Amino acid sequence: MNKLTQETGGRVIVVGNKSDKLKDAFKQIANELRNQYSIGYTPTNSALDGTFRKVEIHAKNKDYRIQARTAYYALPARN
Repeated sequence: MNKLTQETGGRVIVVGNKSDKLKDAFKQIANELRNQYSIGYTPTNSALDGTFRKVEIHAKNKDYRIQARTAYYALPARN
């Protein structure tokens, strides 16, 4: 699960069967949903050739935490 979430820009919140950990997890999620930004990206290589392309996002402020995918496949859009 950790590998999947790292590759797709997510994260794992382990709560087990503890109700207090579940409450804390929901508080974290609610806080993140109130404090998020969305950015767009247009690659300089516009070829939709199926290649694997890495993406790096850096914040100037070290206090910010970036949660994003690390790469993508340049595939044509599906209909």
